[in-house]
Amino acid sequence: MLFGMRKQLFWDGNKRTSTICANKIMIENGCGIIKVPDSKLQEFNTLLCEFYTTNNKEKIKQFIYNNCIDGITFEN
Repeated sequence: MLFGMRKQLFWDGNKRTSTICANKIMIENGCGIIKVPDSKLQEFNTLLCEFYTTNNKEKIKQFIYNNCIDGITFEN
């Protein structure tokens, strides 16, 4: 997801398309979905800008893991 967002593979909609693709994989594997809560959107965007600039994804990966994974998990 972060790769697609940073590389700007499309003219428009890179964040949306990358999130949809990531969510497809998450759902297929029973891992919920990735969604950024409205209350965390500013922090997400700040971390995303930092990632775009530095290519260091550790902070935003941890943020997504801690704040943006929603839904139930189940065994296949």
